[in-house]
Amino acid sequence: MSRYKTEHNKLIIAALVLLLCLVSITGATLALFFSDVNDGTIGINATAGNIKVDIVDIQGENSLVGEVLAFKTKEPGAEVLFEPGATYHTEGFRVKNTGEIPLDYILYISEDDSVSEDFADAFDVWIVTDPDDAKGAVELKDFDGELAVGECSQVYYLVFRMKTSAGNEYQDRTFSGVGVTVCAVQGNAIDND
Repeated sequence: MSRYKTEHNKLIIAALVLLLCLVSITGATLALFFSDVNDGTIGINATAGNIKVDIVDIQGENSLVGEVLAFKTKEPGAEVLFEPGATYHTEGFRVKNTGEIPLDYILYISEDDSVSEDFADAFDVWIVTDPDDAKGAVELKDFDGELAVGECSQVYYLVFRMKTSAGNEYQDRTFSGVGVTVCAVQGNAIDND
């Protein structure tokens, strides 16, 4: 009887192993078809739509991506001479939401390779909507904006003032223009009504 019991136990174990294999294969197959990409966090997950943003001219039509914003002088054709205390503003630009969701954004200055970081640090930078009126000027580092889908911002100008503490080490150096980088994230729904 012990021989029969041993054979019976082996048969039960083999059947259980086979059943376990079938369950594992079925579970893996179902997991493959019904799984979703997860970042590993537990909680509420959200999906962002398509974020697209552009920097455009003051009419809001032509993209300025890859362009350099030139500095303007009070007298057309005059040379831009930065010296401690000197102030100049860039030409105007707008930020345009060309994506499918509202967005919040901030702006960064992006200098070309000819401008060293220490030279760029010699300036205070503000963003204004009227280059002739400092009212409402916001330091660029404190600025943030928001745009609804398809909306274009008001016209912005960047105002650069060379710090009075800059000293003479910047003498004979040029700074003819700057680029602007937009950093955008999904914003809250904006009611246009």
